[in-house]
Amino acid sequence: MGGAPDKAAFAAHERARNSTARDFAFGLTMVALVWALALAQWIARDLVVPWDSKNQFYAFYRFMASAIEQGATPFWNPFHYAGHPSVADPQSLIFAAPFLAWAFVAPAPSMIAFDAFVFAHLLVGGWAIVAHGRGEGWSVAASVLAASVFILGGATSGRMNHVGIICAYGLFPLAYLLMRTALSHRSYGAAAAFAFVAGQIVLGRSQTSLLLCLALLVLFFAQIGAQPQPLKHLRTRLGVVTVMGGMGLAFVALPMLLSLQFMTLSNRPSTPLDVALASSLHPLNLATIFAPNVFGSLLHGTMGWGPSADTLPGYDVTDRAFNYLFGGSLSALLLVWHGIGGARVIAPGRRVMTGLFVFALVYAMGRFTPLYPWLFENAPGVSLFRRPNDAIFLMSLTLAYLIGALANDYVRDGAPRQRLILWAPLGVGLLALGSSALAFSAAFDKLAPASVALGAAAATFALLVLALAWARSPKERGLVLCVLAAFTCCELIWRNAGSALNAEPAASYALLESPRGEDARVVAALKADMAQNAAGGHRPRIEVLGLDGPWQNASMILGLEAINGYNPLRIGDYDRLVSPGESPHDVARRAFTTSFPSYHCPLSRRLGLRYLVLDKPVQHLPGRHEARTFTPLVEGPRAWVYRFDDLAPSVRVSSHVKLAAIERHGEDAGALLEAGAVLVDAEEELSQTYGGRRTPASMASISSWRPDRVEIDLHTSEAAIVTLNAPYYPGWEVEVDGKPRPIIKADLLFRGVEAPAGARRIVFAYRPFSRENLLSAFRGVFMD
Repeated sequence: MGGAPDKAAFAAHERARNSTARDFAFGLTMVALVWALALAQWIARDLVVPWDSKNQFYAFYRFMASAIEQGATPFWNPFHYAGHPSVADPQSLIFAAPFLAWAFVAPAPSMIAFDAFVFAHLLVGGWAIVAHGRGEGWSVAASVLAASVFILGGATSGRMNHVGIICAYGLFPLAYLLMRTALSHRSYGAAAAFAFVAGQIVLGRSQTSLLLCLALLVLFFAQIGAQPQPLKHLRTRLGVVTVMGGMGLAFVALPMLLSLQFMTLSNRPSTPLDVALASSLHPLNLATIFAPNVFGSLLHGTMGWGPSADTLPGYDVTDRAFNYLFGGSLSALLLVWHGIGGARVIAPGRRVMTGLFVFALVYAMGRFTPLYPWLFENAPGVSLFRRPNDAIFLMSLTLAYLIGALANDYVRDGAPRQRLILWAPLGVGLLALGSSALAFSAAFDKLAPASVALGAAAATFALLVLALAWARSPKERGLVLCVLAAFTCCELIWRNAGSALNAEPAASYALLESPRGEDARVVAALKADMAQNAAGGHRPRIEVLGLDGPWQNASMILGLEAINGYNPLRIGDYDRLVSPGESPHDVARRAFTTSFPSYHCPLSRRLGLRYLVLDKPVQHLPGRHEARTFTPLVEGPRAWVYRFDDLAPSVRVSSHVKLAAIERHGEDAGALLEAGAVLVDAEEELSQTYGGRRTPASMASISSWRPDRVEIDLHTSEAAIVTLNAPYYPGWEVEVDGKPRPIIKADLLFRGVEAPAGARRIVFAYRPFSRENLLSAFRGVFMD
């Protein structure tokens, strides 16, 4: 008895489960299709994501992959600022596990392949949102809509060139899904996976990563607090929570320690509040949520006319990419009409996400609210970063989840009852925003295009309202949502993929992949001269100045040891004495100081500066650079290339030592280095006294070289200090004839070691994860 009903119930359950599985697979497929169609906007038009994506992240990736291919570690980058601790730089991608794994199989991917790999993080996040929607009971259309807003909406589109931020953002939905799974099912596997994915977000080491981690923490406590007996629920999951926290800490501890060590030794250990406030999201930019082109954000050939550095100089340092918020017309309508006007954003189950959205908005506005200045002064980590409007990523993220929930509410329940008490201030606010946007545009003679953009947006919203209001039954509403979700996907692909905000012709960056034309001629002239004039293991260096775009960090890909580059983070002592700046495309930002007054100075020669690549003849630069003899290799029209003829050795041997308080020197660096003695910090404990005034009879040459290891063959007639003219930095160790020796900071900047008389083999090796360096880093960060 009861066999037939049991079989019928089981069959019905299986049909429902199979239907749900088919819907889930269909949702994943549709998200993949949206993603692929978006990526096709770059591929079909031979475009790439520009600016930092190529000038910085692609260059760092190529260096990392090349070092691994050589059998070296990528922890030290000798092609950047004469030497740079990539292991501590968040932009190097070394601890981005997907990129590190890819580097072992793809040492020189094309630029579009690199873009696709970055975009893949967004696809993973989109799929995780579909999985979240399945758990919440969302319709397929609602899940696909939410995932599409996540992949292409607002900040994602405008800031696609910030690879590290995009990757951290893309992984958030997966981390959130794994966290929910681990807590709900007491799954240790999900807990371990969460620890790894969350660790990847942390290792983005950006303000966005900080905010995303805060959001995960808030959502963790929200999930615990939503249980009938929160404390009991938490106690039963202490093991899972311990795995999540313990493994997460293990993943991030050492990389974070090295980054903190770098920060304490870098050129920018802190950011003043007034500098940070200049990167606030101006409230008028909220108009782009509703009318994406109201300020000309998507027009080619212009930076637009919205609040930015161009329109508010001295007050605002943002640009249109930082301020773009459009996530689809349907998203804006659902948020305002159903979410705020209908109070659905504060319905149970979504109040925390709404709170995070509001927090992100207020945080992003920076100077326009009291929250950010207070957090800057009091909240740990906030003062390390300089752009409050990075919080728009958290806005885009939370908006995607809210839109999925609101869209599903619409299918299930229809339009909500509107509340006058909410619509009165909301309507006034929207009218004020629109009129203020028009007034701001009129001040720059852009009233007509701004009016057209707002008018087009109003017409679109009217049609969307009619479509949403037409449907009466859940089935009809489901059909309408499918159509409108498809419309939104097309709208986002049309407006936000391959736009003026995130795309430039691939040919503009050909130097990084396959140099063409004049760029190829310049590179060929440099390589040919280097090959012809190679001598004694000498490592010549180069400075590129005045050439824009990919030339700024091309040295990493071309294998040229540059004394400058494009990076806001630099070793502090090096930056203070050499003053290369972070914008080599702008000659005016190259500071020639008393320690480095010209290319004809002792520090320039010690650095082994051999070649200059300029956008103009050297005589047009400020200072008396012509005093140093040089040979022109290329003379326009694209670039002027010079070779300095007075070659300084990469390895210097001297028994004439001068002890001094190095930290106090800077302005008199030229005179000290010109004197001929090896300058050693008075606090160094040398093994003997060096009183010689003459250079000992010696021969020293670099016999083997890798980015992380330099071997020197030495023969000296007497004990001396051997100086390798490469930047001193913690983590470098030295051995003489296989025995460890103390490394010395010599001649203000460089690595030195004491060597006894005779034939010696000296090896400098970069070992940032050595016990000694990690302990030193810990003491320097937490105890000094």
